Amino acid sequence: MDVSLFDETPSDEPPQAATEPDLQAEVERLRAQVEQLTQSGAELVSTQTRMQSLLHNASDAIILFEGDGTIGSFNRAAERLFDVAEIEVLYQTGERLFELPPEFAGNVPGYLSWYARNTQDQYLSPLLVRRASGEQRLVEVSIAEIASNDLMLFDDFADEQPVEEEGGSGFDAFLCILRDITERKAIDAELEAHREHLEELVEEQVQEIREAKEQAERANQAKSEFLANMSHELRTPMHAILSYAEFGRKKYAKAPPEKLLQYFERIHGAGERLLGMINDLLDLAKAEAGRLQYRMQETAIDEVIRPVLEEYEALAEQKGLHLEYRPDDLPKAWMDAERIGQVVRNYLSNAFKFSPQQGRVDLQVACAAEQGREGLLLSVADQGCGIPEGELEQVFEKFVQSSHNQKGVGGTGLGLAICREIAQAHGGRVWAENRPDGGALFRLWLPLDRRQGEQTA
Repeated sequence: MDVSLFDETPSDEPPQAATEPDLQAEVERLRAQVEQLTQSGAELVSTQTRMQSLLHNASDAIILFEGDGTIGSFNRAAERLFDVAEIEVLYQTGERLFELPPEFAGNVPGYLSWYARNTQDQYLSPLLVRRASGEQRLVEVSIAEIASNDLMLFDDFADEQPVEEEGGSGFDAFLCILRDITERKAIDAELEAHREHLEELVEEQVQEIREAKEQAERANQAKSEFLANMSHELRTPMHAILSYAEFGRKKYAKAPPEKLLQYFERIHGAGERLLGMINDLLDLAKAEAGRLQYRMQETAIDEVIRPVLEEYEALAEQKGLHLEYRPDDLPKAWMDAERIGQVVRNYLSNAFKFSPQQGRVDLQVACAAEQGREGLLLSVADQGCGIPEGELEQVFEKFVQSSHNQKGVGGTGLGLAICREIAQAHGGRVWAENRPDGGALFRLWLPLDRRQGEQTA
């Protein structure tokens, strides 16, 4: 009968020596157990190594608190979050890392457990943590209490479970996972602000589109009115030219020389009006394209005004207007005499057009400074109906005429637009006002200094 080597059953018979085959079998069994234990140990070490690697390389900060409440592990993400090295916080309570209420002083795991249990939406009420520099960061928290025989996630805790009582931690280890949401909260706050103002921004854009549409419609209407007015203005002198040319062609043989001269004078006058309108169109087109030529030199303003007044004396007498000009001893200004004369003609033409019979037109020039620059101020005043307040700027736009402009008065709506282009090219400006006692007042300011006059020429 074979007896096991480790059989301790008492026997009255003296023990028998184990046989050699029995010993060999027992040795093999022990060797197999040793190999199994060695393999299990190697697998355990490998698993532990992988777990340590996962913990230390995780993207979220992971802190392991021991049963006594001190820090036993602090991964790389935690080092980045708190800006401290693991060696600086190991075996410490970690109070300097969190904003602890007084009742949780010295008990970081207890505070983290209380926060996780009592915060329904951690994103809305994130936990505050403190970096080494004092900067605060916002985090979401997940916790797990590692007991002797179990791993209990926070979600598995019942609400009625008590917080750890004094005198014992109630866990072998406490795992805390922190996710930094500071940047995400800032981005979401900015997006929320954009959402709150989106309606306002959309309304502003809609209003800008409406204004642009209205402006385009006004421009289109002004252009249509201009084309209609221009076609009439061009057709009138053209009809006069053709009509009197036809009269002359039919009656040249029997009409007296005085009558033929009258035909030619009317043809010449109509041709000059037609040429003036064409010149206005060409000048405006050149000015807007930057191709209007200027011959700038120092010129006395009186030398520009005198020839223009001679041209308008006959017209003033014909309309029964009194044209007043009081010359003064003024310094020369840097200008193109022909172009400034064009501005004076346009101003006088408008004044004559709107002034009543036996009215008065005043032309004055004086020294005036603007924004520290010395210059000359030319003013032309009439006794007409004036300009509506809302149109004082618009009358200098191309194709635009004052709403007080009555039918039959004529004009293309280009003269004042050309005046503005000329003034800007001289470094000056033009504007219109209403006189307190009635009538309109058109002004032109020109700089005296050559450099100032050449800035935009």
